[in-house]
Amino acid sequence: MKRKTFFILALLYGVCSVGIARADDSDSDSADLVDFIEQDQASGEPKKNKPTPQSAPETQEDKEEGFGNKIVNVLKGTTKAFTSEPQQAAPIKRSNASVFDIAGVMLHMNRQQAEEAITKHGYRRVSADVRIPNFIRWRYEELCRNKNVTGYERVNSCVVKLAQKNNYQYVERLTFNNFQTKETVRVKFTSNFTGNKAYIIEYKSAASDIRGSGAKAKYLRNIKIIEFWKKISQKYGTPDNKEQVTWGLGFNKPSLHAETGYLILQDPILLSLDHARMAREDQKFIHTAVYTF
Repeated sequence: MKRKTFFILALLYGVCSVGIARADDSDSDSADLVDFIEQDQASGEPKKNKPTPQSAPETQEDKEEGFGNKIVNVLKGTTKAFTSEPQQAAPIKRSNASVFDIAGVMLHMNRQQAEEAITKHGYRRVSADVRIPNFIRWRYEELCRNKNVTGYERVNSCVVKLAQKNNYQYVERLTFNNFQTKETVRVKFTSNFTGNKAYIIEYKSAASDIRGSGAKAKYLRNIKIIEFWKKISQKYGTPDNKEQVTWGLGFNKPSLHAETGYLILQDPILLSLDHARMAREDQKFIHTAVYTF
C-alpha cells in the first residue's frame, strides 16, 4: 500500500514539473515576442495594418518646380556626354579649329572680311580700337619732341600722323553686338606686320543670365543652357578634350574652348609670328644712325 501511494505521488510530481516547464517556456517566448515588437516599433518602420498619412495636394508651383528639376536632370545628361569618358576606346580624331567660325567670323580674316561676315548674322559694330606698337610710338615721341613739338596732345597727334603715314597704326579690336539676342562678339587682330589678321574671336551670350531663384527663373535658365549646348554639339561636334571642352589639334594650334554662354576661338601661333615680326622691325631701328662720332 505504501509503495502504491509513493508511486502515485511520484507520477503526479512529474506531471506537475512538465506543466511548469512548459509554462516557463511559454512565458519566455511571450517575452521574446514582446521585445521584438517593441524593437520593431522603435525602428520607425510602418506596419502593414497602419494607415500611411496622406500627402498634401500638389500645387501649380510644385509642378513647375518638378518640371524644372526634370530639366536639370536632362541638362546633367547633356553635359555628361561632354565630360564622361567613352565606354570603349575610340580612334583618336582631332578637329581642325582653323576652319571653325563664330557668327561667320573665322581666324585669319582681315577687318573688312570679319565685318562683312558678322553683319550677315544680325550684328552691328559698336566700337573699334586702334593701336600703334609701343616700340614705334616711343621712337616717334622722341622724334616729334626733337622737332620742338611740345604738349601731350600735340605730341600724340604728331605720333599718329607719322604712324598712319608709315602704315604702323592698325585696328586692334572690333566689338559687335546683337541687341535682339543679347550676344556680343569681340575680334582681336594682329598688327600690320602680319597683315592685320584675326587671331582671337570671343563670344559672350547674356541669354542665360536670368536673375531669380524661383521655379520660373530656374526653368528659363535651364532651358537656355540646354539649347546652348545643343547648338554647340550640332555645329562643332564632340570636343576633342571632354574635360576642358576644347577642340583643336593641340600644341599651340588653333583651338576652340567653350563654357556656358562663352566661346573663344584663337590661333596663338599667329600672335607669336606677329611678335617675331615686330622684334625684327625693332632691330632695324636699332641699326639707324643714332651716334655720329
